Amino acid sequence: MPSLENIASQGPNKVGIWGFHGSITVQHVAAAVKQIAGQLNGAGHSIHIMSGTHGYCAGKVGAVATRDERFAQEDRRLVSPHTADNHPVTLVVHDFNNQVPTGPDPVTAVMAKLNQDIRALVPSGGAACNTFLLAYCCSAGTR
Repeated sequence: MPSLENIASQGPNKVGIWGFHGSITVQHVAAAVKQIAGQLNGAGHSIHIMSGTHGYCAGKVGAVATRDERFAQEDRRLVSPHTADNHPVTLVVHDFNNQVPTGPDPVTAVMAKLNQDIRALVPSGGAACNTFLLAYCCSAGTR
């Protein structure tokens, strides 16, 4: 059974980043979105779902094993997240690195790409209202 992990706590000038230990399904991602949203307060929050791979777990691309089963735009209907004080949370799905990376150190290359993508997606001064869910297996590392 996969577990959800808070990788980077949200703060005034920081985005929140969440990932999973273990293999996941679309339903795990949907449940995680609801759990994360329930810990937020106030209006204007967005959860960015990064559907992709870090290239470490063989055969895993997207939330589950096949490209067609990734957490896609259509899967947003699985959840209608609200903050703890009942404000709606916007879901934004990003097709993140859905190719198995190559190179001498593919995991480091993917982490660099993730950091670059997050910086490009978060508007200046908007970090505290943006949360990222890494919707791929072992995105919080393996146990």
